Amino acid sequence: MVPKTVLQVFWERAKNCPEKTAILRKVNGKFEPVTWQEEAKIVENVSLSLLDLGVKEEDKIAIMSLSCPEWTWADLAILSLGCVTVPIYPSLNDNEMEYLLKHSEAVGLFIDGKEQLKKLLSLKKIPTGLRFVILFNKDRAKAPEDLQIFAFEKMLDHDAFQKANAKETTAKQTDTAKKKTDTKQINISEKACSIKADELATIVYTSGTTGVPKGVMLNHSNIAFICESLQKAIGFNEDDLALSFLPLSHIFERVGGQFLSIYQGFPMAYAESMDTVAADIAEVKPTMMNAVPRFYEKAYGRIQSQIRHLPTAQQYFSRWALSIGKRALQAQKKSKEEELSDKIYRTELKIADRFVFKKIRERFGGRLRFLASGAAPLSQDVHQFFCSIGLPILEGYGLTETTAPVSCNRLEDNKPGTVGKPLDGIKIKIAKDGEILVKGPSIFSGYYKNPEATAEALSDGWFSTGDIGEIDEQGYLRIKDRKKDLIITAGGKHVAPQVIESLLAGQGIISKVLVYGDRRKYISALITLNKDELESYAKKRGLDSSKPEKLAENKEVIAEVDKAVKAVNLQLASFEQIKRFLILSEDFTVEANELTPTLKLKRKFVSEKYKVQLDSLYDGDDSEPEKARS
Repeated sequence: MVPKTVLQVFWERAKNCPEKTAILRKVNGKFEPVTWQEEAKIVENVSLSLLDLGVKEEDKIAIMSLSCPEWTWADLAILSLGCVTVPIYPSLNDNEMEYLLKHSEAVGLFIDGKEQLKKLLSLKKIPTGLRFVILFNKDRAKAPEDLQIFAFEKMLDHDAFQKANAKETTAKQTDTAKKKTDTKQINISEKACSIKADELATIVYTSGTTGVPKGVMLNHSNIAFICESLQKAIGFNEDDLALSFLPLSHIFERVGGQFLSIYQGFPMAYAESMDTVAADIAEVKPTMMNAVPRFYEKAYGRIQSQIRHLPTAQQYFSRWALSIGKRALQAQKKSKEEELSDKIYRTELKIADRFVFKKIRERFGGRLRFLASGAAPLSQDVHQFFCSIGLPILEGYGLTETTAPVSCNRLEDNKPGTVGKPLDGIKIKIAKDGEILVKGPSIFSGYYKNPEATAEALSDGWFSTGDIGEIDEQGYLRIKDRKKDLIITAGGKHVAPQVIESLLAGQGIISKVLVYGDRRKYISALITLNKDELESYAKKRGLDSSKPEKLAENKEVIAEVDKAVKAVNLQLASFEQIKRFLILSEDFTVEANELTPTLKLKRKFVSEKYKVQLDSLYDGDDSEPEKARS
């Protein structure tokens, strides 16, 4: 039985439960509800206004904005017309934005304000197919002759927009834009519900850690299948509430947040910004959240730092409580009766929960049932910590080409260190070279205007993920690394850098790590420092923290990093161990083009950027004992 499309479900909710809350959005500093009926009216008006701009079925329309309610409304309006949404990360530079607009043949663009508009208008040549720009705020600017600019809020009153647009129609417009549809005869709800499941819904461009981004074509059926499968795997109800703060440009949040909330009928609150997430969590008290590992690592680091600054007695008590939680987590993996039958132990666990765990959970709103993690490997220490205090993190695995998750851990079956078992209806197998192959209804239909790449990625319905992994005896999938990222040492040993990086990243004052050593005699690393943790560390030891970049050269700081590296090395085979490392004075950033918008390391770019420094780690005898350098 083919699942309903998200569009069918959305318009049915507007009809059948119009007064229930669809989303929560910040207005004048407070979260206010928007009902399904109100949201449907917004989407209807925006859809009709797009028709007035000459939009027709299968047109591509881009959205380049930070996540916000308007992002979702624009997306639903585009899809309801049978058009195709093209998400673009707002952090992309001018050249990247220009390439995606041209390659996707976008006729329109929704953007969120002055900076994005400035970026667009600064292009030497606006893509010829781009006819109009819609601004989510009230910013206005002088546009080129062949480009119209409108305010999103004007589209919310279609009749007024239609009259104003008619007055602005001039000879400067293209013939296509002049051909208006009689919107009075259009029923948006009926049109949306008539769209077939196998029709193209969106083109999502890969983040481009290597090479030129590829446009992944996803159909409505791909999205609906994942929404159905996640319900079976996790279980949701209308009492759930999600907080959204990840980019909707990324498939993880768009499908696992925006579309899932519509499909399952629970409301979603939009964080005001990344800076307000902590306050927003406390206010809306979500029952679930999606986040990337970096979010959990930072939260873990802050909690550990706060514990270190407690009076000695409270530090000991907190550490004791955490050890009890860890013991409980380990007991769940073994025989539950073995330890939980111990009355003294159960009493200790209650004390730990009441005086330590509960207080930490309250910082996350106090109602969280689970947290979801994806897009990159999650540190096992961080994973274990959250699970032990009653905030289970469900780690999953997926790609844009698989419409996000192909596997995930479940609440009743959560195995840290793995990305869980396949979703119902999805098949996973491991190729002879260790590559993960995936087959199922969530697999994309191909790369837009790139048949060569499509043929390379798809064979007999199986998608070659490019990731190396293994399936254990119990059926859990474990990710080792990207196939192209595997390091082959001079001795012929295969080393998975991401595994080592995930063990070390977020430990103490360490922020991010690049493991290096292809064709070399031993493994080395570039290490960056966590600014907040470094400042706390420096103050505690009486070091001058006014110039953080100088601390990277401090002997005590180097020794602290060296200590963490040695601890991780104990968990690794000799050929995997980091023999030498270098501490950088600045962290890797998206702005410096060292990270993708989803915070994945651009390994090739970073390796080339710091080639001189990396080469310096191999001066002299490769067999020297481990050295710390800065």
